[in-house]
Amino acid sequence: MAETKKGGGPYLAMFGIIGLLFITILIVAYSFTRKANPIMLDDHGKPQQTQHS
Repeated sequence: MAETKKGGGPYLAMFGIIGLLFITILIVAYSFTRKANPIMLDDHGKPQQTQHS
């Protein structure tokens, strides 16, 4: 009854690597979107005139 099951190590390591890769991609995408300077376009694809009040 004191037997332990072994064999989940490779699956756990693979899951950890995939999870770490996913989190890294999210962080990189977030950093790129923070640096982006979006330009709003109208229906014809031309930049809209912004009104500053």
